[in-house]
Amino acid sequence: MTANRRAILLMLVFVFLWAGIEAMAANVLRHYSPYQVVWTRYAVHLALMAALWGWREPASLWQTRRPVFHVARSLLMLGMPASWVIGMQMGVSGHAVMTIFWISPLLILGLAWVFLQDRVPLLVWVATGVACAGGLLVNGLHGLPGGSLLIYPLGMALCFSAYVVMTRSLRTETTRTNLFYTAAGVFVALTPAMPGLWIMPSLPDLLVMVLIGLLGYVTLLALDRSAAAAPVSISAPFAYLQIAFTVPLFWVAGLGHDMSVPRVALGLLLIVGAALCLWLREPRLHARDAVMARSTP
Repeated sequence: MTANRRAILLMLVFVFLWAGIEAMAANVLRHYSPYQVVWTRYAVHLALMAALWGWREPASLWQTRRPVFHVARSLLMLGMPASWVIGMQMGVSGHAVMTIFWISPLLILGLAWVFLQDRVPLLVWVATGVACAGGLLVNGLHGLPGGSLLIYPLGMALCFSAYVVMTRSLRTETTRTNLFYTAAGVFVALTPAMPGLWIMPSLPDLLVMVLIGLLGYVTLLALDRSAAAAPVSISAPFAYLQIAFTVPLFWVAGLGHDMSVPRVALGLLLIVGAALCLWLREPRLHARDAVMARSTP
């Protein structure tokens, strides 16, 4: 299997699990602060890592020559949900947030081109644009915020995009270090707020939160390995398949009743078609970035 296809398949694992996490979180978010759910997710993440490596090689979790870079990247994982929460509190609709958020794969291509000198093939730009159009159709263009309110969904998109690009630049770091700092930064930043936000969850809700944490660990592991396998421009367009996975789950859960079926169907067709085109043309995609150049003898 080529490095490109390995990166794509790992991105598919990432988006599939991400869709599942969103479906599971939808119910608990009705009863608990999003910050409590995020904090619990990363607490479980850290507990899992401590159980796997903390008792044998604890220093292997945090030893790095780039601690500041790691912490900055970690805080993007706090900035992403914080942008969503604040935006919703300011009156931005969920559909509007997600509509704007899904420019993030295009932002990944642009950031990788600027900061990693990623030579993005033209076909990738075109396919990503087509998939982005599909995402706009699925989420709808109604109720888009104007003025200063745009900063919240744009901030969410930028946090995710920068996290992916920064993860690629950490290719030479160990996976456990990358994942430790991702969780530790968010956990430490949110811990002081927990006494004022914490609501004791019921046992079923607690089990859901723990499962979100365990799946969240695997999700970020897949993203880390995807970014390490090949330039992020190769896998970024496949992030749109998260929409294709999420829509059926939300319809089953009764959360997609306000969606126009023809519009959504066309949007999904564009997303899946763009992904299929890139998968079939993968042997001709010769992306290369500065990270790959530095690691090649």
